[in-house]
Amino acid sequence: EYIEGVVRRVDRKLIARAGFTTILDCANGATSVTSPYILEKLGCRVITLNASPQGTFPGHDSEPKPENLTQLINAVKDFGADFGVAHDGDGDRTIFIDENGYYVHGDRTLALVAREIVENKNGGIVVTGVSSSQVLEDVVKEAGGEVIYTRVGSPVVARKMMDVGAVFGGEENGGLIFPEHQYCRDGAMAMAKVIEIMAKYDEKLSSLISKLPRYWQKKISVPCPDGLKLPLMENLKKKLEGVGERMITIDGVKIFFKNGWVLIRPSGTESIVRIYAESKSEDRVNRIVDDYKKVVEEEISLLRG
Repeated sequence: EYIEGVVRRVDRKLIARAGFTTILDCANGATSVTSPYILEKLGCRVITLNASPQGTFPGHDSEPKPENLTQLINAVKDFGADFGVAHDGDGDRTIFIDENGYYVHGDRTLALVAREIVENKNGGIVVTGVSSSQVLEDVVKEAGGEVIYTRVGSPVVARKMMDVGAVFGGEENGGLIFPEHQYCRDGAMAMAKVIEIMAKYDEKLSSLISKLPRYWQKKISVPCPDGLKLPLMENLKKKLEGVGERMITIDGVKIFFKNGWVLIRPSGTESIVRIYAESKSEDRVNRIVDDYKKVVEEEISLLRG
């Protein structure tokens, strides 16, 4: 029933006509018993890796990071596949490898699918966490839609989607949420939708991704005692008021600039504050990180007395 639920949400005949060859890495996780069969029903030629469910994840660490996907990347190139697909252990996230063996970051597929859905629906709301790339807002606005930000975390994103009647949502880590399917991240649904987009436009994945706006990203951590996190964030909200074009304070402090942003957000599990930044140039993103690292360190020093 689940397999059919995914397949009927996309145009299986369109996908079958494309005749894709794909390498699928299930990471010995939950999708071992679903995704190979979904791809077959969509008419794809499927070559599987790590497709037997084993909770010890013997093939590689189940987190779909580039360093864990070398086998998949090499297989895409060796077999001349049209693309590669990697799931995480519980199957709610999907990462793609393009036909050249290049790792496609989750924020790129999030933007690709969001643009397609908003265009097809002639507008609509897309929900995502505050740490998502500016590329999402760029393409959604261009397609006539609106982006609403939430605290980081897929349950928070899903709840907001329900509240506002969003047409789509997700996170930059490859976790996409399709409200007509279910209000949670679904890796197999994300896989099927991206493949449908490739078939619809008869374009290679690298070509589709290259047409999205490009941003440089950087993330660092600054040590911060847990007891200082709350006063630090309150002080930063006051100190940085009026800086940039707009500010969001629903989860840390995020400041938008003309061509980028910075997010200062305390970790919920470690004694650190994370600084995320994004810009259209590498030099600019490095300057943003350096500047706000100094601001955070100065405020922590003042709080320490």
